[in-house]
Amino acid sequence: MSEGRGPAVETKLETTGLHVWFGDRHALRGVTLSLLAGKTVAFIGAAGSGKTALLRSFNRLHDLDPRARMHGSVKLDGAEILGRGIDVLALRRRVGMVFTRPTLIAISIFDNVAFGLRAKGVADRLALEERCERALRRAVLWETVSAKLDRPATELSMEQQQRLCVARALALEPEVMLFDDPTAALDPVAGLALEEVIMPLRRDFTVLIATNNLEQAARLSDTTCYLANGEVVESGETPLVFSRPSDRRTEDFLAGRPPGQP
Repeated sequence: MSEGRGPAVETKLETTGLHVWFGDRHALRGVTLSLLAGKTVAFIGAAGSGKTALLRSFNRLHDLDPRARMHGSVKLDGAEILGRGIDVLALRRRVGMVFTRPTLIAISIFDNVAFGLRAKGVADRLALEERCERALRRAVLWETVSAKLDRPATELSMEQQQRLCVARALALEPEVMLFDDPTAALDPVAGLALEEVIMPLRRDFTVLIATNNLEQAARLSDTTCYLANGEVVESGETPLVFSRPSDRRTEDFLAGRPPGQP
């Protein structure tokens, strides 16, 4: 290693010429991006800009939508994930996702967290308990639920349910965490509390967040990508994108101006 040079940061996720359609709607238009391992990336843009479509491409959730078609390349650690023969369930264990609203199963708190582990083949009760406790602690939920793990998960508050969804994803020990506007359904206080859960995850995971909250993007991310009409308009270090955007369209969006208005 040359003197004064830090360790190389590897590309974790990469898209090349990525297109996504939902029926006749062209949601992503030739997106090419390289996202570094261990970084937190925020995707910002107006509704319908392609933020969620891009996020879902990274663990092939579009496979669940019969209207969806994808073309192009998405690579995880340099390996193509869009080809046939990919173990999609294994991919989703490596790339966990938390949605805008909690997606709980109508079972107990413990069984929600253990669900993916059991599907993966973890049957030992002690191993399940240890991994579930570790995940709940990372989601800052253990102290709240440790005495009622057998209670229905739906009894939790909305914020606690969202934390439980984070724990369920973390239990599988993923490499990448995707968050699709995770605080949109929460009040401001609960939203900030959930951000406090996400913040330390940035030390151990590659984190991608699609958000309509510009302040949240600025607080949480290392890199910000601005999307419009299915295209990446600008991508760069978050402080620079917010303070000195290089594209007028980004500047207009951040200022709340209609595109092209003086």
